[in-house]
Amino acid sequence: MAAELELLADDPKRALIASAAIDVFSARGFSGTSMSHIARQAGMSRPALYQYFQNKGDIFACAFAALVEQQADRALEALEELGTVSEQLDGFLQNFDGAFWERTAASPYGEELLSATSEYAPKAVGIEMKRIRRGLEKYLRRVVTGQRSAADRARRNGWIDMLEFAPRGFKLDRPTLNAYRLRLTALAESVASDIEANRAS
Repeated sequence: MAAELELLADDPKRALIASAAIDVFSARGFSGTSMSHIARQAGMSRPALYQYFQNKGDIFACAFAALVEQQADRALEALEELGTVSEQLDGFLQNFDGAFWERTAASPYGEELLSATSEYAPKAVGIEMKRIRRGLEKYLRRVVTGQRSAADRARRNGWIDMLEFAPRGFKLDRPTLNAYRLRLTALAESVASDIEANRAS
C-alpha cells in the first residue's frame, strides 16, 4: 500500500480519481457505487478508469489510504504546534479521529464504509496507525524527558494506547459530531494531566 500511495502522489489522474471516488462512496455507499459513477464524477469514461484501477475495491483502497494518510499528516503536525500538552494532544485527536468521524458520520453509509475499509484497506490503516504510534512515541519522549526505565516505557505505551484505542469506544453509541469532539477533548485533557503529573515527579 505504501507503493500505492507513492503512485498516487506521482500520478495526478489517479489522485483525481481517488478524490472523486471519496465523494461518490460517501454519497452512495460502497455497494451502491459503480465504476460508472466514479468515472462520471472524475470526468472520464468507464473504460478509461480501468487504465488506472482494476476494480471498485482497488479504487476504494487507494482513496481511503490517501484520506487516512492526509489525516495522519495533520494529526502529527498538531503535535508540533505551539501550546500546552493538552492543546497539542487535542489537536492531534481532533485532526485524526475527529476529522474521520466527521466524514463518516456525515454519510448515511458510514457503517458500510467502515466495513469496506476492513475488507479492502486494512494494510493502509495498519501502515498509518504504525506511523501514528511512532509519532506519538517521539512526541512523548520529547515532552517527558529523562525517563528511560521499563516502567517509563510502559507508561508511555499506556498513554499511546489510550490515545489510539479510546476514541473507538467513544463511537459505540453513535454520538453527534459535537459530542464526539468533546469526548476527544476530555481524553486529551486526561492524558495531558497524567503526563504533567509524571513530568513533575
